[in-house]
Amino acid sequence: MAPIRLVVLDIDGTLLDDDKRIPAANLEALRKARQAGVHVAIASGRMLPTIETVERLLEIDAVVIAYNGGKVVGPREKGRPEIVHQPVPAELAESFIELSRERGYLLNFYYEDRLYDDDGKDRQRFRDIYSARTGSVYHLVDLESFKGRAPTKMILLADPDERDRLIEELAPRYDGVWLSRSDPEYLEITRAGVNKGSALPELARYLGLGLDEVLAVGDADNDIEMLAAAGVGVAVANARDGAKKAANWVTERTNNEGAVAEAIERFVLR
Repeated sequence: MAPIRLVVLDIDGTLLDDDKRIPAANLEALRKARQAGVHVAIASGRMLPTIETVERLLEIDAVVIAYNGGKVVGPREKGRPEIVHQPVPAELAESFIELSRERGYLLNFYYEDRLYDDDGKDRQRFRDIYSARTGSVYHLVDLESFKGRAPTKMILLADPDERDRLIEELAPRYDGVWLSRSDPEYLEITRAGVNKGSALPELARYLGLGLDEVLAVGDADNDIEMLAAAGVGVAVANARDGAKKAANWVTERTNNEGAVAEAIERFVLR
């Protein structure tokens, strides 16, 4: 196995505990990894501004995979250069706007690093859930006015059983988008073929590294392709079954117990 020179971390359910804090063990292991010259990067479904909040907690300036691979950007000190941006085609986004309006779903519409949504009955509950988990700020608009614009990503939010039913219904209808699960209520929508795994080679190339030098850690279905693409893919103990199957190794610790530290101690600090 090639020495690990880049650690790529999912945020929610992986780096953060269930209270959205970084366990002390993770902070210490990441500090030691950086001291050893290892790069640390973030790969999240979150939008860039809320990823940067976590960056500051880690005291790093990282290359970032945001929006489930829809955008890859360089470090802040270099002005956040855009390495990759692959938005959802506008005509497909329009059909999801119409679907959300017809059925009353909350649709997160991410455009130019801002989060937009229609106001409407029953949507506030899901806005509250999403904002509490990520710190995101909603901008309430008439999404009809956003037709013709290509969002970096979208999320349909629904109760977990309804979300699972939706993905089964919609996947055969839309071959131009990539649908995946992350948190229980989220149906993640990116451009076809765009995911954390497709973005990982671009991130590694920017740093002059090969995929065999990458350790990736994740927990959810939207991490599956990244875990499979990395030289070493690690699923945390609380991960979904799909992520565990895609990984080379599964930690004994959960995200609440410092699973990221366990992975770094095994594959980086040995």
